[in-house]
Amino acid sequence: MGRLESYEVLKKLFWMSKSRKLSLSEIELVVTDRSVVRGVKTFRLSDSAILMKDRVVLADLDTQIPLHRIVEIRAGGELLWKKDRGAQTRP
Repeated sequence: MGRLESYEVLKKLFWMSKSRKLSLSEIELVVTDRSVVRGVKTFRLSDSAILMKDRVVLADLDTQIPLHRIVEIRAGGELLWKKDRGAQTRP
């Protein structure tokens, strides 16, 4: 089986939150952001976050994180997924 993409990992985490095995507030998304000095920004999810096919919508409904900008997914400080920097993007 190939490497999981961020959508599949997030889908499983959202499913686990519905079955009360995990709270979405434990999940952090590290996202590329050119407007900050370090080049990345961290967002913490909440239980009212919405997963769409191409983005995550945070509780405020104004913050939308495109999935292609996610570089890491963490839960409780543990790294669950990291973007493969060597992967080629489709033209």
